[in-house]
Amino acid sequence: MAAYANVKVKVLIHEANPGEEDGSTGTMARDVKDYVTSLDSTSNKVLSITHTQLRGDRVLTMVVGGA
Repeated sequence: MAAYANVKVKVLIHEANPGEEDGSTGTMARDVKDYVTSLDSTSNKVLSITHTQLRGDRVLTMVVGGA
């Protein structure tokens, strides 16, 4: 079996507003960028980024990182 000890998962929920990665903290673009940047590139490469629409204008973003 594979060892999955180095997997990190982050779930973010935001309003579906346009934004820039250098915009305000709390916007989808900035928060996703900040989390991806915080991953250690040698042991936590980005494996996937997935979005899904929730009720109303909210979007759930899941970022999975790991070795």
